[in-house]
Amino acid sequence: MVVSKNLTVCSKSSIQRFIKLWLSVKDTPYWFHQTLSLGRQIEDFATAKPILEKLFDSLEVEMGKTYDMGAVYIMGHQGNKRVHFHVVFFFYGTPAETPEKLAAKLRQEVWKRWKKLNPDLNHTGNRLTIRTKANGLWYLAGHLTVGKTAKAKGKPSWYGVRNKRLIETHALPVTSKQVRREFDSYFPAVQATPAPAAKKPKVIFYDRRKLAELRAYVEADGRHDWEDFKRMKMGRKRKVSDFDFMDFLNVQSGWKSATPSADDGNTL
Repeated sequence: MVVSKNLTVCSKSSIQRFIKLWLSVKDTPYWFHQTLSLGRQIEDFATAKPILEKLFDSLEVEMGKTYDMGAVYIMGHQGNKRVHFHVVFFFYGTPAETPEKLAAKLRQEVWKRWKKLNPDLNHTGNRLTIRTKANGLWYLAGHLTVGKTAKAKGKPSWYGVRNKRLIETHALPVTSKQVRREFDSYFPAVQATPAPAAKKPKVIFYDRRKLAELRAYVEADGRHDWEDFKRMKMGRKRKVSDFDFMDFLNVQSGWKSATPSADDGNTL
């Protein structure tokens, strides 16, 4: 995969959605990749996208009469932060031309209309090439990187489609396994999100209030007398004060270190 110097930062989930879209597009010999730069400094997708939409509108007036044409595109930035586009046109049906001849025609029609929308633009870098479905994804993935980002409400996504109905009509089924496999092949360094660590059980610190709650529970349960319960828990035969028992419980909970006692509990 050829990696661009100017990567578009995208969330993992949005790239996976894009991969699913790409895999769903039915293959055809007529796949054409077009790079489109803008003639003026526009740095936000929301301002740039309508210019691309105007190109699509104009192309469909001319070529939509003869061809079933759709497109998938991504938006990114050049080194000067100016927005530019990577558009993949694809044609269904049975065009009369070979892919090479249709590419030459599309190249001419796209540039004529794009130049009209961007008068100050020269032809450098605005190239159209023939691609396949497989190497198209390979090429586009090289312009993306995974990072923490969020699409602002009301703002366009970094990718889109034209003639969605045509794409859906010819759509292929795509499984989550296929998407994961493609994602992992293009972005192997991205690790799966680790499962959240299990919460440690809350450790109780016994003060007088907590000890009183424990005593109330033991007495309500009725199986043990409170004094017997304390002796049983500590393994003693003599009477255990509430203070010593509270201290014992906190040692067991890890709140305190054990301290030697004058009574080891084993004397009568």
